[in-house]
Amino acid sequence: MRLNRILLFVVAVAAAAAFAGAFASSASALAFADYPCPIAPPGTIKICGDGEVGKAYSLHVDGRSGTGCYPHVKYKVIAGTALPPGLSMSSDGWITGIPTTAGKYNFWLSMTDTNGDPPWCSDSESTEREFQMTIVQGLQIQQREGTLTPAQLNTPFSLQLTTNSSSALTWSVSSGALPTGINLNTSTGLLSGTPTQVQDSHFQIKVSDGNRSDVQTYNLSVVQALLIAAPPTAAEVGLPVNVTLKATGGRAPYTWAATGLPVGLTLDPASGAVTGTPTQAGAAAVKVTVTDSLGLTKQMDVNLVVAGKLALAKTPIAPAIVGVAYSQRLVRAGGVTPIRWTIIGGTVPAGIKLGARTGKLAGVPKKAGTYHFRVQVVDRLGAHSTLGVVLKVAKSSKK
Repeated sequence: MRLNRILLFVVAVAAAAAFAGAFASSASALAFADYPCPIAPPGTIKICGDGEVGKAYSLHVDGRSGTGCYPHVKYKVIAGTALPPGLSMSSDGWITGIPTTAGKYNFWLSMTDTNGDPPWCSDSESTEREFQMTIVQGLQIQQREGTLTPAQLNTPFSLQLTTNSSSALTWSVSSGALPTGINLNTSTGLLSGTPTQVQDSHFQIKVSDGNRSDVQTYNLSVVQALLIAAPPTAAEVGLPVNVTLKATGGRAPYTWAATGLPVGLTLDPASGAVTGTPTQAGAAAVKVTVTDSLGLTKQMDVNLVVAGKLALAKTPIAPAIVGVAYSQRLVRAGGVTPIRWTIIGGTVPAGIKLGARTGKLAGVPKKAGTYHFRVQVVDRLGAHSTLGVVLKVAKSSKK
């Protein structure tokens, strides 16, 4: 009985050895499959499918079924050779990526047993083969940005779509819908029209030359026209400025910029607030720009005049005579019109009045004497100045 067990054990060991030997022998026969990269006769190079510049590429390199330990193998690109720019290979045989450069590329790939997984693949046998891949210059829409510059309601819109091809092309909207009022010219690729509805549109544009095609996805918003409300056009030396620029339309929030502001003034780009105190009189050519959250911009040229500081001049006042018509204009400097003149204290000769708009003392004085009164002037921006006036009225020389 013991002898029988020993004989059975020897037979089992021999059988296992033969079984493992069969797989080890088979493992040395690794080979690449004829698909998806067949050999192009009469050569020995395996030719893979073409790729296009800018288009996603995906191909799985296979081992020949029934050879070696396939599919328990690992793949790699042999050092010193390279896949087309933009492509890479994983250890499980996938070549993926987006090709970046057209051309014909030759490279070597190796396929190697996984060395112990499964157990009988323990010989680390490998095979190598040269491959070839051609990357062609694919048809491509040149406008690659996903979000287009917004269109404005009731304002003509035009965007010319172009490609890298001079062939006859056919354009179409492959999914979604264009904004109401905007159309696509199927021959030229021109997006144009006058939008009639505020909306956000999502669509795909397809172009084809009969053999190649490209599809791009776009977002296009239609908003109310972006406008800048008329800003103040006057300031005054020494008078603080605190005004906020306003915009309508587009899509808030807005960002502001300005060039040519008078010395002493600054602009807050987030709020549009113009603050500060002008220090020099003169005209300033200011260019105001507002940009909305969608990238729309609007510019406005503003001729901002900084007036000199409002002041009443201390000039001699001509005397008046009782019963004789009198006219004397008071002198002021600076300020922003319109100007308003008033008497704020003292006594004015009977018969004499101060013109509220002209600053002129006029009338026929009725009583002699020396009169003291105070004049105030206020301009459109609220600046004011006062001046004490002495007016002598002499008796008439007539008897």
